[in-house]
Formats: sequence, structure tokens, C-alpha cells
Amino acid sequence: MRVCEICRRPLDSEQDALSIDCGGNCWGCVGQIEADSGYEPSVRQVAGEIRQGLRRQDGTPRLTPEAPTSHPN
Repeated sequence: MRVCEICRRPLDSEQDALSIDCGGNCWGCVGQIEADSGYEPSVRQVAGEIRQGLRRQDGTPRLTPEAPTSHPN
């Protein structure tokens, strides 16, 4: 099983939306790095994933999704 080189998350799991393989790292890590650097498409995607409960409010990925937040980011 391949895992993210940054966080060790298993890659390409059908049950994990943040596990997409981005060249050896998961989207959970890559998306946060890109959003933190201000890359607008990733900023929007990460904000949506926060609303979906896939990430914490600061953008860090969760290992398991939680209920969506009720307030916009």
C-alpha cells in the first residue's frame, strides 16, 4: 500500500476524499500547502472541504470526516 510521504495517509482510498495521490503525497497535505501559499483554486477547494467536515477550521486534514460546519468560511 502506498502512503503519503508527508503524513503517511494511505493513498487512493475510495473511502477517503483527501487521499488522492498527488505525486506521492495526498491531496490533504498538498491542498493545505497550496492553499496556505495563496493558490486560489486550492483556497476554494480547501474551504469547501472544511465546510464538508473533511478538514479542521485551520485547513489541516482530518483522518476521518466529521459533520459539516453550519457556518461559512
